[in-house]
Amino acid sequence: MSSSSSAATAPPWADLLPELCDLVMEHLDPITILRFPAVCRGWSEACEENPRLLRAGAPALLTPGLDPDGCETESNVDAGAFCLHDVSAAGGGGGRRSFCGEAEGLKGRAWVGGNHGWLATADWRCDVELLNPVTGARVRLPSFATIPGVEVEVNFHVVARTAGGYSLGKFHKILKVALCRTPSHADGHLAIAIFSGGLLAFTAAGGGDKGECRWTALKNAAADVSYMDAIALDGKLYAVDELGRLYSWDIDDGAMTEPTVVQGPENDEMSRYGTDLCGFYLAASVCGQRLMLMCIHGYDVARAYLYGRRSRCWDSRVWSRLVFDDRRSFCELGMSLHELDAGGGSWRRVTDLGGDRALFLGANYPFYLTVRHRFGSADLEADCVYLSDTPYGYDTAIFDLKEGIGGDGHIKQQLYYSLVADPLQMPMWFVPTDYPH
Repeated sequence: MSSSSSAATAPPWADLLPELCDLVMEHLDPITILRFPAVCRGWSEACEENPRLLRAGAPALLTPGLDPDGCETESNVDAGAFCLHDVSAAGGGGGRRSFCGEAEGLKGRAWVGGNHGWLATADWRCDVELLNPVTGARVRLPSFATIPGVEVEVNFHVVARTAGGYSLGKFHKILKVALCRTPSHADGHLAIAIFSGGLLAFTAAGGGDKGECRWTALKNAAADVSYMDAIALDGKLYAVDELGRLYSWDIDDGAMTEPTVVQGPENDEMSRYGTDLCGFYLAASVCGQRLMLMCIHGYDVARAYLYGRRSRCWDSRVWSRLVFDDRRSFCELGMSLHELDAGGGSWRRVTDLGGDRALFLGANYPFYLTVRHRFGSADLEADCVYLSDTPYGYDTAIFDLKEGIGGDGHIKQQLYYSLVADPLQMPMWFVPTDYPH
């Protein structure tokens, strides 16, 4: 029979038995699954009602992939191996939850940030690149050596030389790249690199489809500042340090001006619980116009372990991770979420997100999802904060804003997804996007 007659008589994918479609999907990697519906209308219809698929727009947790030998983890970085875990499928009738594959753009690179369908990745020499794993698109960002006085080192570090080029300098470890805008944005990309030791720099798209040829370092308000998170909002760049102090810069002014100190919310969690450590994340409000601050409070695991006050082990991620902020290595007890009013003068405690939304935080750029009935899953819950790469060891914590003392978020659930012990890379939220037609 000729190929044309075979094509004419072959049944459309949507007419195949569901078991046959499932059998095909079981052998596909996550990128192929996302591309599958874009092939033709018949293939798209076959995927619409299949709860076992990884779906574009559904929140997925990105973790390292399986090692070929099942024991060591180093080779999965070299191979570009990764896993996507669809948390919205957990309650959807026993659907498949984990999808493993490899991506050419991840070979020998660690992800250090992301925004929806794009990842910010870095290699050992701190060369940062933006990657869309589904389309394969890659955008190289400038070298950090474009920052005056900064030299690039190995092992995800740069060094800032003192004035006059004196050989002794300060080492800065890359902690995160806040990808505020992706290359898909009409104005191009905008990325903020957060290093240890108070080094904060940004780069943005230039004219046409070309990016800027440099990173711009921002001025610090004090010599001892050490940033934990940063975000761009309404023409300003905001950052929060490890003590909860907030700063802002006008993006158009670059490094030419001193930062404005933003009065933070009253934070009594440490005194209330007798805790000794806090971690901070920034986000935009649901409407996208106001600044949000999340505070996680807990006790110092290292100190408790050292003096035997508690039966908790020291966090092994401090030594095992390629990129890791050891200031977040503490046992969390709860969280609080605050929103800055439009005038920028006062804060309010947030105990709900509008009744049908959840907030996703981590190394990814923060985002909201309308969760009820969207994905047909009971596992995504409204008025909750989903935090990836939590301070103490598990992959994800779900904080319920409506539970706890005085509006403090209560840890409702702890989720474990990583398929390897002591993964080298951080778990991070990732929202796959549609493959272009």
